[in-house]
Order: sequence, then structure tokens, then C-alpha cells
Amino acid sequence: MSTISRFTVYFIAWMVLCTGLAQAHPHLRLAYQIQPLLTNGELRGFHISWQMDTPSSLQVRENIDLNQNSVLDPDELQAFADSNSPLMQPYNYFLTIEDGKSAAPLPFEVIKFSARDGGRGFQGGIYLEFEVQFSQPISHNQARLQMQDPTWYIGFSPRMGQVLAADSECNSDFTREKRQTPSQGEQEVQRIVVQCTSGSAARPDVQISPTHGPINGVNS
Repeated sequence: MSTISRFTVYFIAWMVLCTGLAQAHPHLRLAYQIQPLLTNGELRGFHISWQMDTPSSLQVRENIDLNQNSVLDPDELQAFADSNSPLMQPYNYFLTIEDGKSAAPLPFEVIKFSARDGGRGFQGGIYLEFEVQFSQPISHNQARLQMQDPTWYIGFSPRMGQVLAADSECNSDFTREKRQTPSQGEQEVQRIVVQCTSGSAARPDVQISPTHGPINGVNS
């Protein structure tokens, strides 16, 4: 197998399987955490970290170690990230973001897409990380996010039940909704509100596409 195909085979396989094998459960699980990026009191975007589940991390680890030195070197990890980032672009990196007050979509650009090896411990595995940059910062510092694979093939959940990174200066509110889909049965949709105004807790003032009402989640 060529170098490029070894780097891309897993995400290509995931995208192909999206069309026919998702059904009622995901085949890949990504545990995420979010770090709001603030400049002069304005929210300019987020740093997002995805931790791949253990079986997927093991498969990637075994197949991108091209020099077979039992270590994932920085160039191997970055080549893996560079090869797979374009495959996520049509899916907008599985991310939608809205202005927390107006509900207007917030255009963004994904930069610094990278991979890192977290080792083989409890919080180990392969991580994919990137920055989301808004075209214009928002001054009131409230945004609503959804990380969702529209095919329901990839399942997202907060890492260790915490939406935001531990050192975040912001607050978040996390809710779940159940939605009936035409071909995948009942699926869960997660909604995240991030509030960075000092001293205020994030609370969604409008439900986004409610179906069966919110289910209380874990607040960070």
C-alpha cells in the first residue's frame, strides 16, 4: 500500500461506510473538548480537540508508523492529518456554529489541522486538533455549536463529560435532543452554548430544531 493511501485509508473507509452502514449506532467515536479563543474580550473562534476511540487509534497507530520504529514521529502524524483534512471539508468538519443571540450562522475557517499521539494510557490515543476562526469576532461572546456527522456514522461526546477545556475562562451549557431520522431510526443531537461574558452562565434562550424536547446533559 502506498504512503498516501496508508494515511488516508481510515477516513476514506469511514466516509464510504457513512452511506450504508451507520444505521442506529456510530462506528467511530470522537470525544471532544473545546477551548474558546478570546482576543481583547472578543470571541474569535475555538480550538477543538477530538480524541479517537481506542480501536480506531490502534488501527491508525499500526498503519501510519511507516518507518516501523514503534513511535509516531511528528512528520507521520502531520502527514496523516494533512491527508485527511480535505476529506472533512465537504462536511464542514462536522461543525455548525450560530450567533448565540441572533441565531445567524457564523462563517468560519479551519486552520492548524494536526494530529498528535496521546500515548497508550487512559487518556491516550490519536488526537485530531484544529482551530476554528470566525470571519469577524463576536463581541457579546456567546455562540451555539453542534458537532454532528450528518450521516450518523461518527458519534461525538464530551471528553470526560466536560465540554470545555479545564483552563477555559468561559461557561457552557450542553443539551441532548432525540430526533427521528428517515433511515437511521432515533438519533441523538447535541447542542452546546458557550458563554464567555464574565460572571454569567450559558443558557440557550432558543431551542435549535427541537424534536422531542431537550434532555439535560452535563454542564462543564
